[in-house]
Amino acid sequence: MGFSPEQFQAIIDKLNAGLTTITKHTNEMGPRVESAVNHWYVPDIVARGCIWIVNKIVEGVTWIINKLVDLLQGAVAPVTMFYDALQWQGEEVRGKASGAASSTQKFNLTSLRYWEGEGATAYTNAIFPQSAASAQVASSSSTVAGCLTACGVAGLAFYTAVGVFIAQLIPVLAASAVAAASVVALPAAGAAAAAEATLGPAVIGGAVLAVLSVLGAEGTTMAQLAGEGTDKSAFPNGGHWPVGTV
Repeated sequence: MGFSPEQFQAIIDKLNAGLTTITKHTNEMGPRVESAVNHWYVPDIVARGCIWIVNKIVEGVTWIINKLVDLLQGAVAPVTMFYDALQWQGEEVRGKASGAASSTQKFNLTSLRYWEGEGATAYTNAIFPQSAASAQVASSSSTVAGCLTACGVAGLAFYTAVGVFIAQLIPVLAASAVAAASVVALPAAGAAAAAEATLGPAVIGGAVLAVLSVLGAEGTTMAQLAGEGTDKSAFPNGGHWPVGTV
């Protein structure tokens, strides 16, 4: 799955709209059921049963709403990762590093076309190590960009899964809100809503596990980056950038 900031923003907008709709239907259920059972011809045991059903539905859906609100707090992270990946992979980091790696190679030093002798040799020997150092920075920037992109795509998949669940839950809750006004229809509609709401922890938990599996795989990448950060082969001066003098 690729990553599109526009597509992701559309998903987040739908999630927010869905949460608003779910909250609206949930808030309607209590007053409606109380109005439906508040009649002389409705036995107390039936009234208490209907109110109990609605309270359980509201309790379950409220838990889901609270979890979704918490999850949406991090919705900006995938987009941030995507744009950060572009910077690492773009002209600001990899472009400049790879350009420096190319321009400081021995055969690309333009000064040697007009300069020769001991000074030219000393200059060349001082400059060309910069090429390997710059190349290592370019390589690491590409690895960082790949890691950020993978995490951004995982975030997109996660919020997509949550959005599918919300889309399925909305019509069930809408029907339950209508059924709350009917003592006869409420048990069946309540059972459907309860069944759908029960899936909430499973769906959210499954989506979280899917993200964690991606992040776990990226741990290998982080270890690779740590290795590149401590690799002294391109930075022989005690781990610092090569000194351009002799």
